[in-house]
Amino acid sequence: MRSRTHITNLYGVGGIATVAQRRTVEVAKQLDFNEISILYDNGLRDPEEFDKKVAGILAGLEVGDTVIFQSPIWITSKVERDFIDRVRQYQGKVAIFIHDIPPMMFEGNRELMPLFIELYNKADLLIVPSENMKDYLISKGVTIEKFVIQNLWDIPVDFISNSETKYLPRINFAGSDEKFGITENINSNDIELEIYDHKPEDKLIPDNVHYHGYVDEVKLLSELHEGGFGLVWTEDMYWREYMKYNASYKVSTYLRAGIPLIVHRDISCRKLIEDNHWGIVVDSLKEAVERVKAMSEDEYRKYVESVSKVSGLLGDNYFTKKVLVDTLYEL
Repeated sequence: MRSRTHITNLYGVGGIATVAQRRTVEVAKQLDFNEISILYDNGLRDPEEFDKKVAGILAGLEVGDTVIFQSPIWITSKVERDFIDRVRQYQGKVAIFIHDIPPMMFEGNRELMPLFIELYNKADLLIVPSENMKDYLISKGVTIEKFVIQNLWDIPVDFISNSETKYLPRINFAGSDEKFGITENINSNDIELEIYDHKPEDKLIPDNVHYHGYVDEVKLLSELHEGGFGLVWTEDMYWREYMKYNASYKVSTYLRAGIPLIVHRDISCRKLIEDNHWGIVVDSLKEAVERVKAMSEDEYRKYVESVSKVSGLLGDNYFTKKVLVDTLYEL
């Protein structure tokens, strides 16, 4: 009997964590993968409950099947390690698709890193966000030899794009202004700053700063498509360090919308951005503002033309398909 390929899908957790796994599974199903549904359930922490629950989760698995496990599932690394051990009993191949690494995301969890390294070493292959992440994990003790590099998240969303993307002295930022320290570090009054975050009630807002509040993904892409630049940034040094390794949804969102990027030179996908002429790489927000103000319309148009090529790929799930196909090939 021909072995089958399965991929896990997490339910019961909100935000990007759920969206990313769900979208990956939708592409996997087009490639004839089977879904293994995992409900976020603290009952999995209980050893007496674990065996019974996991037996139900893996009911469709047969000897020799391949499993792609999307990690993390936001319960504990022990649950993930024990889950992989159960999958291993079916004697098939196992790949772990690393979406995020909690010990790298949260400073208080740093001491948990060896436990995640133990988890990753249970796999035959790791899907990682970047070459930087691959090198980092190896430096921390990962010993497996097979890796697939993700690079970018797909954004398979159609949006209204009736008008041409315009050259505008505008910087767009989708995210928490307070958390990432954007407006307080952009002091230029002749750059329009569009913030997709809730307007603070106790703060004097300059005339050039416009808060849009929360908008859904289609509306966000439509409004971003009007023009300007998409900023991927943080003034928080801990998060900036993490951005050296992870794949940012903001990067993909701006590219899907068809606008060029502004990024810090330490970002994980810097080489992709520079090689493909997707935007400008800077050391500070002050430099970013200067570069935007000095840019000619012709120069901006060349960026937009380059970005338009990857925008269609992101809308067609190109990068997810490639990751999954490359994983099967490597396994």
